[in-house]
Amino acid sequence: MAQAAPFRLALVCLLVCYECIQNVKGQVEKQHFTLEIPRVTIDELAKNSTLRTGLHAYVLSGFAQQWNAINWTLDYLTKKIPFEWVDYYPKNMDDVGSKPFLFKFDRAVQEFQHPREIPSQLPKYMQIRLSLRGWKRLKKDFTPKPLPEVFWDDDEWISKCMQKDSQVDKPAINNFFVTNQWKFLLIGEKGTTMFFHKDGTAASSWQVQLVGKKRWTLCPNTESRYLDPHLDTYNPDYSRFPQFAKAQCGQVTVSPGELLYYPAYWWHHTLQLETPSISYTGALVGVEADRSDLGADRKPHTRFYADLQEKCAKCWRKGVKERQCEDISLKWAGAAPPPLRVVCDEYLPKCLQLWSEHAKALHGGAPKSEL
Repeated sequence: MAQAAPFRLALVCLLVCYECIQNVKGQVEKQHFTLEIPRVTIDELAKNSTLRTGLHAYVLSGFAQQWNAINWTLDYLTKKIPFEWVDYYPKNMDDVGSKPFLFKFDRAVQEFQHPREIPSQLPKYMQIRLSLRGWKRLKKDFTPKPLPEVFWDDDEWISKCMQKDSQVDKPAINNFFVTNQWKFLLIGEKGTTMFFHKDGTAASSWQVQLVGKKRWTLCPNTESRYLDPHLDTYNPDYSRFPQFAKAQCGQVTVSPGELLYYPAYWWHHTLQLETPSISYTGALVGVEADRSDLGADRKPHTRFYADLQEKCAKCWRKGVKERQCEDISLKWAGAAPPPLRVVCDEYLPKCLQLWSEHAKALHGGAPKSEL
């Protein structure tokens, strides 16, 4: 028996070692979010030639605190834009197939604060596409602009390229806003999230956090082969999405008064950390330097133009007077209408010229990007 003891001990050690080896082999490779998303002040951004290319995400701190929008409340917004349509999600928006209810803003806020029509135990989320009328009521709350040449938005170009007989075509501008989801208000409770995705047009985005804190996951367009809209980046299922571990992504928490910028086509996933969370998102075009991840044409604004013309082609054909797509806004009030023909045929080419001129002025001598 004494001689058998060392043998049994050796056998146990061998089995333990074998189990350890198997565990190592079975370890799941995970995403470590190594992509840096720096925080900068307005002065640091002005001196940072890399970030000014528009090809990298960053958080701008210490600037938006001076905006009146920082003092927004739901009551204030209800008084300013009660007429705006809201995509109301009573059961979160964490799934690609999530469907909203369409309410006017004042009604949506009532349901958000005191659910009666649609009781839900899940956190609620609201997404508001601002019309031209709504934006005019709110835009003064976002002044002054940070680095106008970098945050060169539609205030600087849209009235110049959307004119009829030297008069600004306001219906066309409004159509552009709501059709392309150009300006967004996003309001949610703690735990709400919009599913992981990248936008369908090559416009870069900026979002200012006004109330509450929000967590972001950001991944460049170059990582698309590793990513999937069904992926929950805050609780990844690596058995379904093992490739996610290979993607170069980053995470950052944005607090009230901070502004996040990210380039066109970047994947993004948000998580509201407090109730309520209120943020505003605007789109930018003509501010990015050339990129190598867009195919033959390296210019993001040209790709944006192509994206819009692809939408236009679904509704309008050369030589055919009648619209070829359905206007769902006639069936469902508040739904996005199709693009106007005058926007597609006449105005967008003029806008493209302005985008090209600004991009050339901003980045004419910029070094090539690593993208």
